[in-house]
Formats: sequence, structure tokens, C-alpha cells
Amino acid sequence: MILRVSLYSFIFFFISTISNATNIRVIDLNSVIENNLSLVSLYKNIKSDQAIFKEEFKTEEKKMQKDYERLEELKLILDSQELTTEINRYNDMLNNFNLKIEKFNSHYDKQIQKLKDEILNLTIDTLKKYSKDNEIDLILDSNNYILSNNAINITDIILEETNKITIEFKFEKY
Repeated sequence: MILRVSLYSFIFFFISTISNATNIRVIDLNSVIENNLSLVSLYKNIKSDQAIFKEEFKTEEKKMQKDYERLEELKLILDSQELTTEINRYNDMLNNFNLKIEKFNSHYDKQIQKLKDEILNLTIDTLKKYSKDNEIDLILDSNNYILSNNAINITDIILEETNKITIEFKFEKY
């Protein structure tokens, strides 16, 4: 009798689970964004644009290194007030150089983030359409689950769809 009740309970649970099955897919959202052709193109443009400035920064950095070495030599020659003046001058140059580098990096970081945001919005729109067309109930990011069958991973499908759409993005040189 107990066995029969347990068996019926199990069958009832199993049938109700099947009838209420949720259609779930997963996506590696970061991969879709990072492998988007528009972003890959932006990275190439940035690398090309940065080459000229990196050489200028290296030259300026070498000059500052020589100034630092000169400052070390001056420690033996100058009195404390003159040395303080030279140290302050060097520190001002160093701060200006660091600000220039920070501005340089920030310029490119802002462009990358702006394009990533556009790609994310495009990807979300593509996911909405995909989920509606394929009657998907739930899409999870691949970073938010522990284990799944690769058959439910739609990363490649969504990446292909988003790469078909050209994103109008104007690259701003430094």
C-alpha cells in the first residue's frame, strides 16, 4: 500500500514536471560582445592609432628617466632649497606625464565601453526576437549556472545574428 502511494506520487510529480517544462537556453554574453566584428574592428583601429603615441610616450619616459638620474646626481651638489626646487619641478613633470597617459587611456576606454553598450543592446534585442521566435521561456548567462548540456547554448547563433547587423560607430582618433 505505501509502495503504491509512493509510486503514484512519483508518477504524478513526473507528469506534472513534464507538462510544465520550461524551455531554457544559455548564452555566453561576454563572448558575444568580445567577438562581435564591430568591436574587433575597433580594437584594430585603436591599436593602429596608439602606435604613434606609444613611441612619443616612450621617448618622453626616457627623457624623464634621464632627468631623474640627473636629479640623483644633483643631490650631491645642490643645497637643500635648490634640490627641493628641482625635485618639485621633476614631480610636476611626472604628474603631467601621468595625467597625459591617463587621458590617453581614458579616451580609448570610453570608446570601447560605448561600443560594448551598443553591442549589448543589440544582443538583448536579438535575444528577445530569438526567444519569441523559438518559444524560449528563460535565457541564462553562462556565468550564472553550474552545469548544462551544450545543446542549449545559443552563443554562436546569437553571435552570428549580431554580426550580420552593422553598427554605425565613429572611431575618434586621439
